Amino acid sequence: MEIAEIYRNMLIYAADDDAINLKLLKTNLIQNGFQRIEVFLSGEALMHRLEESPPDLILLDIMMPGISGYDVLHHIKNNPRLSHIPVIMITAAPLEEEMEPLQTSFELGAMDYISKPFATVELIMRILSALRIEAQRQELEKAAKQISSLEKLLPICSYCKKVRSDLDYWEEVEIYISQHTDTMFSHSICPHCYETHIKPQLNALRNKKKQDS
Repeated sequence: MEIAEIYRNMLIYAADDDAINLKLLKTNLIQNGFQRIEVFLSGEALMHRLEESPPDLILLDIMMPGISGYDVLHHIKNNPRLSHIPVIMITAAPLEEEMEPLQTSFELGAMDYISKPFATVELIMRILSALRIEAQRQELEKAAKQISSLEKLLPICSYCKKVRSDLDYWEEVEIYISQHTDTMFSHSICPHCYETHIKPQLNALRNKKKQDS
């Protein structure tokens, strides 16, 4: 199976208390083209590594001594810095015999669920599906940051103070902002403009009224 370069280089963590299972899993992933895989023999080790470097995907065994897969999943989904990471839960419980692990996994926020023993092609397809969604999320996040950065750089005329829009039109600042944000304007007069413009006009009107009378 040919895997796109973008997915080959995405970081995958796998946790299982069985060293043989982990070795087989890592070997399968490498043979299918994935290049960045880190494995952990306990939930504690995985959680420690998460604080240092969050991955793009986690393959998480449910039944582990100490901190279980459920505990790790709960920690991930309740941490704002980690909650976006897709998690595929892995269990030895046959799906046709035991539905509780499946239900609990999804309730806690897992993206997918797979039962042992699983076919390699099934595992790879589930991994690719999760990585594809995560890659799209990362692209959207990157685009949002670029847009946010661009919105802070507005070409504005030094004389009339109009702003150049994306379509090369020159617009009043308030029109541009109202079209690109949720901001609504209410007009008022600052103290400086009152003293400079409004007050002289009022005085001129009063003087004219006195002269007319």
